[in-house]
Amino acid sequence: MSERQARQRSREVPVVRTDGFHLPIFRRRAAVYVDGFNLFHAIDELGPDYLKWVDLMALSRFIAPRSQAIRRVTWVTAFRPQAKHKVERHQAYFDALKARGVVCLSGHFVVYSDGCNACGHSWAVHEEKQSDVNLALAMLDDAHENRFDVAYLVTTDGDHAATARFLKERFPHKRLVVVAPPERNPNRNLLKWADAQATITVDQIERALLPAVINGEDGPIMRPAIYEPPHLPRVRGHLTLVSSS
Repeated sequence: MSERQARQRSREVPVVRTDGFHLPIFRRRAAVYVDGFNLFHAIDELGPDYLKWVDLMALSRFIAPRSQAIRRVTWVTAFRPQAKHKVERHQAYFDALKARGVVCLSGHFVVYSDGCNACGHSWAVHEEKQSDVNLALAMLDDAHENRFDVAYLVTTDGDHAATARFLKERFPHKRLVVVAPPERNPNRNLLKWADAQATITVDQIERALLPAVINGEDGPIMRPAIYEPPHLPRVRGHLTLVSSS
């Protein structure tokens, strides 16, 4: 695919609204793959901490239209060496998503020293490993096992373009929808291979928050105090979202 063709394709990637009623027998199977750090940093930039306590299973039902059935939600992350209270919040969120049926895949961080040869100053560098590979393997394994008809890739990280390309080249009958986190633009390298694009809104995240207490495998999982939300008015009906139909 030439650069000119890629630019043309990115302009032509459709943006379709979600609506309508479809009988269950005609519903296509959807799988959602979430780049955990990409979504987290997008939410973190919005400001309110309570938005980080989002139920990815519930959010996926807003991402995919009603004509599709959510069959799988996969979230990739990695535990970073940091303050104890941050690790505990991360673990609580990991356990909460797992309890909700999300497939949670964890990588790790490599810590090494770097420095300036001129001034002699040194510092520790934390580099995340395995998340991109975990997401790629999960998506391609699900495609190979024919677990979905439509894949939703939640990220704006262009490093996932190789995964998108392989999916479309190896499984051209599978549809790929690139989903941008709130307040971020879709990555053009991902759009080269996408059949459609979508964008998550803040309203959708607010409607998809996890409850204060979740029943986990080892007992109740409590929402960290920092994620306590303000009073949010209830809005009836399915939110409008751009997606593949």
